[in-house]
Amino acid sequence: MSEIEKKVREELGKIIGKDGFAIPDDANLIEDVGMDSLNILEVFGMIEDTFKVLVPSEKISEMKTIKDIVSIITEAKNK
Repeated sequence: MSEIEKKVREELGKIIGKDGFAIPDDANLIEDVGMDSLNILEVFGMIEDTFKVLVPSEKISEMKTIKDIVSIITEAKNK
């Protein structure tokens, strides 16, 4: 597990009030985990604040799984 993924899981846990490390990599955050659109916006803000990257708003709709979030962060850091 990468450092990015560890931090994402920690922060997701805070947002949803559950253990972020118990969420399967491919679980859909809305359908499987029970997050709502406000939670997704919180994740978006967390990405920018925690990882100090700017993520285009159109990426919000691509944040479906933890793997997606990690990919979006990695892509933004590599720009």
